[in-house]
Order: sequence, then C-alpha cells, then structure tokens
Amino acid sequence: MKSKSLKSLVGALVFVAAPVAVAGLSTSQPLFESRMSTARAATSPEGATVNRSELRGALGSFLHDDSKVDTSERAYLTPKLNDAAFLTGVTPDARTYFSSFYELNDAATSSAPLYVGEVDETPAQAFGVSGVLANSAAIQEGFIAYNQGVANQYTLYWTYYTSFDSTNIGTFDPISEAELRSALALPGATAAEINGAVAYINQIAGNSKRIYKASWRNDYGRQYPGGLGGFVIAAVSTDRRFVRYVEFLTWSE
Repeated sequence: MKSKSLKSLVGALVFVAAPVAVAGLSTSQPLFESRMSTARAATSPEGATVNRSELRGALGSFLHDDSKVDTSERAYLTPKLNDAAFLTGVTPDARTYFSSFYELNDAATSSAPLYVGEVDETPAQAFGVSGVLANSAAIQEGFIAYNQGVANQYTLYWTYYTSFDSTNIGTFDPISEAELRSALALPGATAAEINGAVAYINQIAGNSKRIYKASWRNDYGRQYPGGLGGFVIAAVSTDRRFVRYVEFLTWSE
C-alpha cells in the first residue's frame, strides 16, 4: 500500500500551472456524433440499440481533449437529456449513465472545499474481512460544508490529487454496482471481501448510487525505476457533500 502524505504546496502549484490542451466543442461534438452514429449502426454490437458501454464511449469525447466538460459542451448536452429523438434506442442503463455523467461533469472551474482525512479503522476492519482487497486499500473521507458546493468532477479530482500520493490521475467516471464488483474482483479476492468492500462503499453512496471510479499511477522516473498504480472509488452521499475515497493498488514494478 502506498503512502498517503499530503502533497506539498509546490506540487499543487505545478499541477495548476501545467499547460492544458484546450479544444472544446469544435473537437468534441463531431467526435461524439460520429461515435453515436457508429453505436446506432446495424453493424454495432447491439445493432441500433445504444448500450451503456457505447454511450460511455461517446460521452468520453467531451473529456478526451482536456479532461473536462466546459460550458459550451455542457450546453450542447443539456437538451439531449430529455430529447425523445436522441434517446430513441438508448437503453435505460445507458440513460442512467448519461444523467450521472451530466451531473458529475457540471463545467465547474474551481473545487468545492472538500476536506478529507484518514479513517480510524483499518481497511480490514472497514470491509469486515482481511485479504487481498484490504491489503491493497487506502481510505480517506470527509465533507463539504453546507452551502459551499457539491462533489463534482473538479472537486473529486482536485481533492484526490492533493490528498493521496498519485502523480497521474484519470477523470472520474460513474459506475454501476455491477461494474464496481467487477473492478474489485482482483486476483485472489474472495466473495466475502468483495461484498464487504461494496457494503462499505454503499454506506455513503446509499440509494443515490453515486459511485465513481478513476485510475491512478505513480511513475518514479529514471532516478527511481518502476512505478505503481491502480484505481480509486469515490462514494458520494445523496446531498453530494460527503465523500469516501477507497483507493486500491493493483500493480507495481
């Protein structure tokens, strides 16, 4: 399990100052429409039906250029949420993903003040069983004060970056419980461990089902060969103020 010390202010400033490729709607819209056309084609895996995986890939068009949905991209997506013509052939599970993606990627350009810290219990205690998952896990949680914002893509990303020792982080993506269980099925993990981890995550997500997943990686460079990585789950409460991060280390070199 990797360490979880707070990053230095210098590291945070480097992150903020890093150049970001900006393309926006002019690039993402045609890519999205192309992927949707492919998903609706008779030759696609489910024919004219657009499933969750296909819609996830299409919506990823708005993140691939600069890892964020900006205001113009969000404005383009807004009418599609209730557009009968657009939603024709889109499965219920895919529609749920669309709503979750839209809520998470709200075009915010600053982070809500989400303060997290390590929990008192060990991962084994949290999951109710020791084993592969507990041995690879690190947990932090915290909340946003009333009227100070909600947990969105920017907040989840920035808080995770500053609170865990991860140098390369992917964007957070809404996942279903089935997708969560699949991610937790690490080699050697038992059903009891997976059930315990799912239950612990669902303590926060509850009926809201706001569960998000992102990849992380640390590269040590030439001076320290090798690296390590895995994924992190962010469980968000119904009011989008409380967040529990459960990070898993899945590989190392």
